[in-house]
Amino acid sequence: MNHSLNEQLMARKAAATPRGVGVMGTFFADRADNAELWDVEGRRFIDFAGGIAVMNSGHGHPKVIAAIEAQLKRFTHTCYRWCPTRATSRWPRSSMR
Repeated sequence: MNHSLNEQLMARKAAATPRGVGVMGTFFADRADNAELWDVEGRRFIDFAGGIAVMNSGHGHPKVIAAIEAQLKRFTHTCYRWCPTRATSRWPRSSMR
């Protein structure tokens, strides 16, 4: 039996992911632009659910890409408990209560 690439990936995900982690979609994203995304089989979808931090700006917004590129040139990630960054000092006080 021939299985689609999405079905193959779903089987691999099921074998590697705990059952308590829910996934609503039956396809796997390959790329996205603005409010659209394409799955690994080339089908186009409207991303009505939006991922974290893309709902308002869309996938691939030039200003977001520029900010990410600038940050990656400085450093990728630090452990907050060992070496906090300047950005953490700008957190709103309400989020620290």
